[in-house]
Amino acid sequence: MRNWYIEDAGGGCRAFSEVLVLVCEQPRRIYRRFLPLTWDKNITMEEMALHKVLEMMEEAGATRDDYFYVCSGNIFHGVHRWLTENGYRWETIRMEGLAHEVAENTFQQQITAAGFPAAVKLEERNYREFYKMVDAWLKEDPARRRFVKDMTVRSKPAHLRYLLKANAGSTRLCSRCRKKILPYTPVVQYRFREHGKKKSRFYHPECSPVKPHKNRLQTAHILWNNNFVQGVILKARETMPCMVCRRDVPAGVAAVHARTDKEFIFGHPECFTQVDDSLKREN
Repeated sequence: MRNWYIEDAGGGCRAFSEVLVLVCEQPRRIYRRFLPLTWDKNITMEEMALHKVLEMMEEAGATRDDYFYVCSGNIFHGVHRWLTENGYRWETIRMEGLAHEVAENTFQQQITAAGFPAAVKLEERNYREFYKMVDAWLKEDPARRRFVKDMTVRSKPAHLRYLLKANAGSTRLCSRCRKKILPYTPVVQYRFREHGKKKSRFYHPECSPVKPHKNRLQTAHILWNNNFVQGVILKARETMPCMVCRRDVPAGVAAVHARTDKEFIFGHPECFTQVDDSLKREN
């Protein structure tokens, strides 16, 4: 059995190809691939990265008898799914050691070969400052635009950026009907970039332009003071007492959050009487 490490570099830079590596430390084996600057728009970045990783795995002779440590970055989400669906043993980790060094050094060699000053290097994983310097170098000469990535093919299709989740304690405004989205109720979040800044729009589930691709919503239908109340299950932001058993719910532990016209309801999910949706409709 061999331990393989799958890592990338350059994903946060707006220019130059992302570097993907497959590395085994004992025995020492190193495989590299580069994502092209652009490709067919019908192929997502996750699919392109998976294609490159599978190429390396085939070249390396990696099998299900091996164990894989994979970077948790979005670029490898397709790899994560493929490994699971095909019966491979794997986990995500924060990359250190040889795989990280090979990926970062290969990306540095790529930009240095293009003319970027060899003395300017990434230090202590300060990617933001390093990529700012790369960006400034690109702007010095219009001819260097040939190194810029096609971000269109790297962006997720719009329908993949809709997420069904639980609204937290804030009231939001639905971007479609312009009515309030109440605290601790289901909400659809659409995440996008505008002029380089991350932004979000929020919708009632029934107002969402598309069916959300991801679902992180956990609902709670409970009986409270002889009334049916719909809430959500979220991690507690701070330690607070359960309103049923009076024992503390530690911060970070999943808890029922709900609100009626008069009060905020909070506590251990197992302490509440859960009500089936069909029973709620009958009543």
